[in-house]
Amino acid sequence: MDVFLVARPMGRLFSLAAEVQEGLNKRYKLYESVVPPIHLTFARISIEGELGLTQAVSRIGEAVRKIPPFLMQASGYLRFGPPHLAVGVSIVGDDKLFKLRAELVTHLGEQLVVQANDYWKPHMTLVSSTFGRQWSEEEWMSAYKVALDYSMQDECLIEELELWYPEFDPRVRVLGKFRLGLGLVELVE
Repeated sequence: MDVFLVARPMGRLFSLAAEVQEGLNKRYKLYESVVPPIHLTFARISIEGELGLTQAVSRIGEAVRKIPPFLMQASGYLRFGPPHLAVGVSIVGDDKLFKLRAELVTHLGEQLVVQANDYWKPHMTLVSSTFGRQWSEEEWMSAYKVALDYSMQDECLIEELELWYPEFDPRVRVLGKFRLGLGLVELVE
């Protein structure tokens, strides 16, 4: 099974992203009841059984301890083509963000799920056909153009990461919480 290590935006950045997500969802009716939570995914992690989960939690804790809290900055929008047909918030890939990602890659090793030709583009997905209805490429491009009408220039402090199961309906299932500079702070499930 795969799980995801994510950061949730806070404050004004979250409010801006949520406003755009809600507007796009109302206009294109992608999600029937629950919209996916806004987040930045740092790693997709393969775990097999309790031992795999224990190893992943330990390795994430080691990586996270090495990185102090930092500001995450949003700068406009980006889009991902088929099969995702997604519109997201572009996150500035600064040194601190990439240092955390590099520590996770180093510590997680073979547990990190990497796709062929995979280059990590920091972003927060707002709308996508992954958890919503299938939409056309024309609708997707239109949604991207609509998003461009909203200013998306803000930042927020990233202090905590969460380990999630991939399901979110009706809420996210959190496995654990990690504090940057500290490590594991709570094992939830």
